[in-house]
Amino acid sequence: MDPKGQPQNAPPAGFYVPPQPPPAYEAGQTNYQFQPQQQHLVQHVITTPNVGPNPCSILCPSCRQHVVTRMDYETSTKTHIMAGLLCAFICWPCAWIPYVMDSCKNANHYCPNCGCFIGTYKS
Repeated sequence: MDPKGQPQNAPPAGFYVPPQPPPAYEAGQTNYQFQPQQQHLVQHVITTPNVGPNPCSILCPSCRQHVVTRMDYETSTKTHIMAGLLCAFICWPCAWIPYVMDSCKNANHYCPNCGCFIGTYKS
């Protein structure tokens, strides 16, 4: 120790001292440090095919079978707007017509084998 109370090999105050490497392992020593392995995430992107207002022939992304799609129609905002316009123009007795016309509804395509949703055609 020097007269100021610091160890003799100590650097002056305010200087950076890099950390010392860990001591070498001796034979028979079993205190190992394992580094965790990085996991690689793989993302699969499934693109929906372009479907139209009619059933289409397509390869199902779920069951990988070549099928002709099954279609279900559901009402959409367009259906309600068409009915509202008919009511606004004094055609209120005809306001039910957009609800029975498939051309005023969205067409949802499904696989007939596995029931997988394929896509929607918005009219």
